[in-house]
Amino acid sequence: MPAKATASPDDIELSSVFGALKKSFRRQLVISGLLFGLTYATLMMIAPKYQSEVALAIVARNASSNFTDSKSSNSSIDSITTKMDKEAINTHVRALRATELLEKVAEQMSLKDKPEFNAELGPIDQIDMLLRLVGIGGPRSGESERDRVLNTLRNQLEVYSAKESRFIGVRMTSIDPELAAKIANGVADTYRTRLANDSIVEVDEQQEVIQGKITKLMPELAAIETEVDRYRREIDSYRGGAQNVGLNEQQMSELTAELVKAKGTRGEAEARAKSAKEMMKLGSADALPDVQKSPLIQNLVQQRVRIERQISELSASLLPGHPRMQQLNADLAGLKRQLTGEINKLVDSLEKEARVAQGREDSIKKSLDDIKSKVVTNAPEEAKLRQLEANAKAKRTELESLQAQLEGNRKKLDTRVAPVEVKVISEAQAASVPVFPKKASMSALVAVASLIFGTAWTVLRSLFTGARSGGSATTSIGSRVPSAANRAEPVLAGAPLAAEARTAGAKAPPVTPISPTASLGTETVMANLVRRLALKRPAEGGHRTLITGEGPLIEPGAEAIELAKALAEQRATVVLVDWSPSGHGIASLAGVSNKRGLTELLLGEISFDEAVNRLPTSTVHFIGCGASLDSAAGDIDPDQLNLVLDALDEAYDHIIVTGGHEDARFLFEAIQGRFDAGVIVAEGKKRASVLEDPAGSFLGFEVSDIDVIRFEREKLPQAVSQRIMRATQRGGGEARPVN
Repeated sequence: MPAKATASPDDIELSSVFGALKKSFRRQLVISGLLFGLTYATLMMIAPKYQSEVALAIVARNASSNFTDSKSSNSSIDSITTKMDKEAINTHVRALRATELLEKVAEQMSLKDKPEFNAELGPIDQIDMLLRLVGIGGPRSGESERDRVLNTLRNQLEVYSAKESRFIGVRMTSIDPELAAKIANGVADTYRTRLANDSIVEVDEQQEVIQGKITKLMPELAAIETEVDRYRREIDSYRGGAQNVGLNEQQMSELTAELVKAKGTRGEAEARAKSAKEMMKLGSADALPDVQKSPLIQNLVQQRVRIERQISELSASLLPGHPRMQQLNADLAGLKRQLTGEINKLVDSLEKEARVAQGREDSIKKSLDDIKSKVVTNAPEEAKLRQLEANAKAKRTELESLQAQLEGNRKKLDTRVAPVEVKVISEAQAASVPVFPKKASMSALVAVASLIFGTAWTVLRSLFTGARSGGSATTSIGSRVPSAANRAEPVLAGAPLAAEARTAGAKAPPVTPISPTASLGTETVMANLVRRLALKRPAEGGHRTLITGEGPLIEPGAEAIELAKALAEQRATVVLVDWSPSGHGIASLAGVSNKRGLTELLLGEISFDEAVNRLPTSTVHFIGCGASLDSAAGDIDPDQLNLVLDALDEAYDHIIVTGGHEDARFLFEAIQGRFDAGVIVAEGKKRASVLEDPAGSFLGFEVSDIDVIRFEREKLPQAVSQRIMRATQRGGGEARPVN
């Protein structure tokens, strides 16, 4: 059997995948329909389940609306805290699934008497019954009745908090719609009652504890406050003022403030005295601020200025020795002496003021030092006093806190309302439509899933096994999508390896000569050949036939054309491929153009649509040889040849390849003998012929699994010749004689 050419997955054409999908589409539809019916029938055996839901809101006491704005002035502190705390909402969600709560609801609804919650009572539907028969369903070994009921109830009960909201949903699923609504409402009502009762009981217990603490704390506080007053008298430590500060501390604070003030006064006085002395030495004492503030000194300065002006006026007319000038000079000298004396007195007063300020500062320092000594001496006693006062303050703060808490709880008890409560937004109602199973939608989903899976399987199988060769992709023929056929392929061995093939036990089918007899015409022989090829065609993919001459002088074109037309008359799709690398094929004999054909298709220059023609007066498709192609092995890509033939396998029922003896032998060797049948056209026995191939061989190669047929002809059949000539004339072709 010929070796199978390896195909690269990267080179598989997508059109082959589409062809495989087209062939398997009906089968996939049938399978999907069967799965749809099977799924629907199975779901019919399941008891329908109904779902009911109650919506709750955890709100603060006396809250009138669930949508109250937490920022409004009407909202209480408790209301704002309850609504905004998501952790508190989640706590209530957990509490709604508490075992004690579910156990109480199960007892109220008598769920232990219902087979849905107590598996020991029997199956609830046909599926459950079947599962029990195979040992899967039924109650678990060692499980108590209480655990069975609670586990089932917990599995079918869903409590959730909606995102970005303050509501809680309680959702119950059951085969009984009325029971589902009752359980959901029962859980909500039971939790509401439990929350209110638990809150009131908790407040009562807190009141007793708080009252006991207050009773014990009050005498302790009185005793420690008495001890504080007694010890304060012992150490002579009294307190006063608005801040209740000790006298020593208060005196220290006041003396410190006076000391700071005295230092400032003394510094200012010393600075004024020093400045006055310096200005006197410089002779500019008149500019002193204190001198300018003195009325007496300012009067003397005015008199001096007036006398100096008079002296200046009279000096123009009187001599210095004039009595009037002498008198004025004497008066001016007296005023200056008097002015100097007054300034000296003012400077002396500034120095005295600085000395007085220094004395006051020293006195304040002495008093402050005395108080500091007293404070240091009483430091241990003051520390003990502060400790006693701190204890008394802590006891009083604790007592005030307990009293405030006691009063708050008393108000809660007076109203008999819990700090938070559960409000029902909407009660659960019995549902009329089951939530499970959705028979139509689920069955359709299974059918679609099977169709998708089947499609994916077909695609994968085509990708991994669909190519005969790794050549480049080609386009489809017309509307037919080519893909590789998964069929048995012949094994080819060269003539020198015949002994090895025989040793391996390969046996070929007997070569069947088909020859005309005296009673059978050529058309009858052709009909037998057509019948034989039709019977050999596989169920999937095309049937490949290589028809060639027994020797170089025999042209098999006429027989190939006649065979293709005969197969087409049997309502089969047939393509005739002209394999003539030299470029001189049978296009003219067939009556079609040979401008572009197989050569250009192999080189990727044209598509299948451009390469395929139709024979005149027939449904046979024809691919001409095209331009000449060097038949050297290096110039022909066997993978490309295989891929073209694979594409034709999917598009046609019969692929007939015809060529001269040597061309056919080269093709047969290049693609490793991947043909289903080989037809040898030979001359009749009356004429000389070449040496026939031995049995089990074809074109000089030992083969197996290939139907080798010998077609003998006496002469060119007249009927065949006439039909070819008529077709050629109608198609505008040019007839050639056939050997």
